[in-house]
Amino acid sequence: MDTMTRRGASARTDSVAPSFGRETSSHTALGPWVAATAGNGGLHRRPHENMFMSGIVSELHHPLSSRPFGMNPLALFRTGSRGVVVSLLAVVVACGQTGQNTSSSTHWLACDRDVDCANLAIDAYCGGDGFCATPDGEHLAQELVYSDEFDGATLDGAHWGYEVGAGIRNDEAQAYTDRPENVKVDGGNLILTARAEEYDGAAFTSGSVNSEGLFSVTFGRIEARISVPIGRGCSSAFWMLPENPAPDVRSCIDGAGCYEGTWPAWGDMAVANLQSQLPGQVLGTVSYGIWDDALEGVTHGVFGDADATVDEPTAFHDYALEWGPARLDWFVDDVLVRTLELPPEDLYSPDGDDPFRQPFHLRLNLALGGLDQTPEASDYPQEMRVDWLRVWQWRGEDR
Repeated sequence: MDTMTRRGASARTDSVAPSFGRETSSHTALGPWVAATAGNGGLHRRPHENMFMSGIVSELHHPLSSRPFGMNPLALFRTGSRGVVVSLLAVVVACGQTGQNTSSSTHWLACDRDVDCANLAIDAYCGGDGFCATPDGEHLAQELVYSDEFDGATLDGAHWGYEVGAGIRNDEAQAYTDRPENVKVDGGNLILTARAEEYDGAAFTSGSVNSEGLFSVTFGRIEARISVPIGRGCSSAFWMLPENPAPDVRSCIDGAGCYEGTWPAWGDMAVANLQSQLPGQVLGTVSYGIWDDALEGVTHGVFGDADATVDEPTAFHDYALEWGPARLDWFVDDVLVRTLELPPEDLYSPDGDDPFRQPFHLRLNLALGGLDQTPEASDYPQEMRVDWLRVWQWRGEDR
């Protein structure tokens, strides 16, 4: 396993963003706004930190380079305007050497102007020394609050649970199982395997895992290094859903009638979705509710923007989402590919609550069919591999 990975290049192409339909069924993390929800769980706030809240998620319904450093880098690009990289989070070299943007004890978040510090879950400005700082003058250091390197022999039950069942969403063809034939950890990777086989009334099986009830987060950088399959009908998803969405909201989607539910009003965020019928395209989307007076309910709002591309989707790539109060930034191999200013202008806030200011949990799945694509049995088995998944947040640190 590599210690960290960062960026390459990415082109952009136009395509229709996916929409996410409703469902028909359902390591220790320490950080400023991290909810470790085992036991009592809940959202924990450090008293000395002035935190705000906001958010993103996406389930792919109708709707991530390994540079083996001899160091422990946590590199992070910040942007001053859409699509323009203006500064880089410093890295710490294990041998103790430091560079212009590093500290011997940690790495601080570099900046050129205040906007470089604006997408954080903490009140911050650009200090005169070129680093983001709190109003008390503390530098902002990036803190790894959750990670799974998938180095064990089995899936870590403290991190992940299984999604099991058929017909869960999107008219997909697979039944998700908790069998090692579909979900396993091997060779330093989480491997989700889709197979052409009859099971639970479905013609295919596959794997889906999530951190619901185990880990959720509000704000931060959510990133994974992933290799996806390109067999016909495959839809590989790295996304997030709200941990505790409530109450239900009257929802009227795609002319299919109205229902009481939490989607899309409480949102979802897709870090990356790659579908075999769109070779190499990386979809990153957000779903939310838009109020419709005539329907007396919400319709489906979706942000997708232009899609990024990767030349070889079956190779490992880093897919990341930076989520803060001001915006969402999507990265592919450390290249900024899209930005959504928060909140969307037409966002419906249930009971006055911004759905993107709440904890979201993590999800990884390999879906088959739906989304206007059909799996071809002769192409299977197919594998989605995850090298690692990491979540960072920012904190103030004494100079």
